This record gives sequence, structure tokens and C-alpha cells, in this order.
Amino acid sequence: MVSIYTVIKCKTCDLEFVVLSENLKAMPDNRYLVCPFCNSKRVIVTKANDSLKECMKESAYRRVHGSLKQVK
Repeated sequence: MVSIYTVIKCKTCDLEFVVLSENLKAMPDNRYLVCPFCNSKRVIVTKANDSLKECMKESAYRRVHGSLKQVK
């Protein structure tokens, strides 16, 4: 079964972000991913899951003004 979410970790700021696997596969080869927090190209794909809660289980998150923010 194909996983829906892919977790990507930035090597520069050590924060993680989640991308839909469909969007990752549909991206052309001449494009690259950058970290949305620090705009670094040094990102690695860590894991892929079907549930968003499983992707977010590893890190600590806090709700700020209605949105979730990752806390180191």
C-alpha cells in the first residue's frame, strides 16, 4: 500500500515538515525541495506513513494562534 504522507527533515535547523507523497512524486526532476523554515536545500526524507498522527508522534508540537508549531 502506498503511503500518503512523507516526513522530511532539515539538516540545518533540525525541524521536520510533512509533504503529500503524491506531490513529491509529481515534482519534476529538475526541481528540488527546500526547508520552509530556513530555506535550506539540505533536506532528507526520513519516513513515509499513512497517518498524519504517526508522522507527528516523534516531535513536540504546540498550538500557536490556531496552528501547530514544532518545538525543539
